[in-house]
Amino acid sequence: MADNFKFEVGSKYENMKGGYEVVSMHKNDMVIRWDDGSEVNTTVELQMRIIERMALEKEEEEQRILKEQKKSTKGKKKAPAKKAPAKKPPAAD
Repeated sequence: MADNFKFEVGSKYENMKGGYEVVSMHKNDMVIRWDDGSEVNTTVELQMRIIERMALEKEEEEQRILKEQKKSTKGKKKAPAKKAPAKKPPAAD
């Protein structure tokens, strides 16, 4: 992800705290504005690591869900039809 990902001033992104817009960038430093209007100075590197970790966690969660779905479908196979009880031979008189 880091190879082709770039933050851009004016673009919106999201991390665990919520959505934010990049207000300015200078070398590895950036100012971001949260959706609630508060601003913070941070680094490109830190925000990149956060986004990468969130993407990894999302992928792992999706894989876990798929695995659980596969398990639950395996457990829901049709049970074999029950055989009718054998008929008793007629009683001899």
